[in-house]
Amino acid sequence: MTKALSPSRAAAFAVAYTLLTLIGRATATEGLVVSLIWPGSGVALLWLLAESPRHVLRVLVPLMAIHFGVVLATGVSPLLGFFGAASVTLQTAVAGLLLRRWCPTMLGAGGTASIRSPRNLAAMAGAAAIGCALGAAVGTLGLWLDQAPVTALTPVAWFARHIAGVLTVGAVGHLAWEWRTQPIPTRIHGGSRTELVLLWVVSVAMTVLLFVQPYPVVFLVIAFAVWSAARFPTFPAALHCLVLGGIALWLSLTGHGPFDAIDDPVAEVLVSQLFMVVVLLTGLAVGALGDRVDESYAAETAARAEAAEQAELLAEMTESMDEGLVVLDADGRVERSNGASRQLAHRVSVATTDADALAELVGLLRDPDPSDTRAMRAELGVGDVVIALSSGEEVVLAVSRATLSRANRRPGVLLVLREVTEHRSGLRPLAGFASTAAHDLRGPLSAIRSWVGLAVDDLEPDSPAAEPLRRAERASEQMGELIGDLLEHAIAESGELAAREVPLAGPDGVLDQVSGLLGPDDVLTVDPDLPSVRADPVALRQLFGNLVGNAVKYARPGEPATIAVRARRKGSRVVVEIEDWGVGVEDSERSLIFQRFHRSGAVRAHFRGTGMGLSICQTIVQRHGGTIECLTTPPGSGTVFRFDLPAA
Repeated sequence: MTKALSPSRAAAFAVAYTLLTLIGRATATEGLVVSLIWPGSGVALLWLLAESPRHVLRVLVPLMAIHFGVVLATGVSPLLGFFGAASVTLQTAVAGLLLRRWCPTMLGAGGTASIRSPRNLAAMAGAAAIGCALGAAVGTLGLWLDQAPVTALTPVAWFARHIAGVLTVGAVGHLAWEWRTQPIPTRIHGGSRTELVLLWVVSVAMTVLLFVQPYPVVFLVIAFAVWSAARFPTFPAALHCLVLGGIALWLSLTGHGPFDAIDDPVAEVLVSQLFMVVVLLTGLAVGALGDRVDESYAAETAARAEAAEQAELLAEMTESMDEGLVVLDADGRVERSNGASRQLAHRVSVATTDADALAELVGLLRDPDPSDTRAMRAELGVGDVVIALSSGEEVVLAVSRATLSRANRRPGVLLVLREVTEHRSGLRPLAGFASTAAHDLRGPLSAIRSWVGLAVDDLEPDSPAAEPLRRAERASEQMGELIGDLLEHAIAESGELAAREVPLAGPDGVLDQVSGLLGPDDVLTVDPDLPSVRADPVALRQLFGNLVGNAVKYARPGEPATIAVRARRKGSRVVVEIEDWGVGVEDSERSLIFQRFHRSGAVRAHFRGTGMGLSICQTIVQRHGGTIECLTTPPGSGTVFRFDLPAA
């Protein structure tokens, strides 16, 4: 909101309006009551805009009084003086009101913008036109009541002199207001001070020359307006255009130039003011357009600088990564790489250039030697590639890829390389031991369960030894489940993975194969167009079997299990969600349920199990290069598991 004007500034506006009113009255020629020009209209509008909207009467009342007093002192009748003052007051109030409503971001309307935009310039012209039209109607009525001669040209001339004052003095004054109160950027490709001095000297001299010679070529002045606005900021350009238009108007009033050939002095001045307004509006329009171009150029330059900074930051980040990054174009050629990938490449190809070493590494990753059966070792994951070094050692790389979409170009490929040699070699003995131990324990445990079962069958039901033997039988059954889960976990962690395309839905899909885990009333809803994945079929059946089996096991007591399976393609992966409406998982347990042997107290009290199923699922998903999580759901709404697998 604009603050109230101080008394000194209000007095300055009052003095400026008084002086310009006297200048306007000086142009009232013999035989005419009204003035030919009225520059005070622009000052009146600026005065109103500078005052707070809550105190407009502090402007309108003294404005009317000053106008009435000056014109009365210069020979105008009281009746016409009153209507003239009312005319200026009305047009100023209406123009100011409309400008504040249409352009609330402008100076004087609560904002900081000026008319250096096509929209604000058009709004100012429109508001001035409406206000001056109403003022012309009031002024013409005053002339008629005062019995002054009134013709069809009278309201037009009244309108023209006032709108010319608003669009010249008012527009340039508003630009000066902005120039004084705000930092204004210079033209990006602007002119020098020498060029500015040359412009003023040449344009003023040429304007005078064009108006004192007899040929009608004064339109050439517009070229200087374009030159000024295109090379210099809008305010000095508008000031320059105003001076050129003022020279043209003054020369016309003193009998020079082509407009002097017009017999009617009112029409002559009307055309002269029109010429001045056209010159100024041309400069303002070109200046506003230049400002928009400069702003766009500055924004583009800033965006490029920010993009370059982000690219530099991204390059520094990728160079500092331990994982190797290689970007391939659509033809498989290396476009970019980071330091880690180049180090890996030079371990494979010693004493070669970066480009040759990377090309050889990518070739080994994309087309591994079919005779190299080590890639099928049990501890390796789906994305693992074994590369033999010239030293006789080997490197195991976990490789993942993603498609890079590009505008107007064929898509490329991003390869992410992570060396997992030590990790995979450490898994080999552990996985082998777990598999052997679980397998060897099954035999003795089966014998124990058989002998205990026979002993229970031979005893009398009320025998004192029957209950201890039944407990031993139940313990052996639980031990058998635990060993079975341990063996499944060992297979999931160390079993050989032979990845191929596997459908999720359909008659041959994995979900159809695990549907036997459902009870007669259980419901499994599967989207028929689920995307296929590239994974090991056995591991995949184990993964979906555990998740569907858990949904059946942990259904609400007395209710059938309801399970929904969704999947969508996301880049080079397929994201799968399995949702059930069972007992659900507490928020405090979501980060713990994938740990081996973890079972919450509520589940342990009502459901049997070993706590290995979800750990097996996590192992299978991780060996396929993905992650699995239990999503947060409202209490009592079941469970949603989300994981991702390689897309087919």
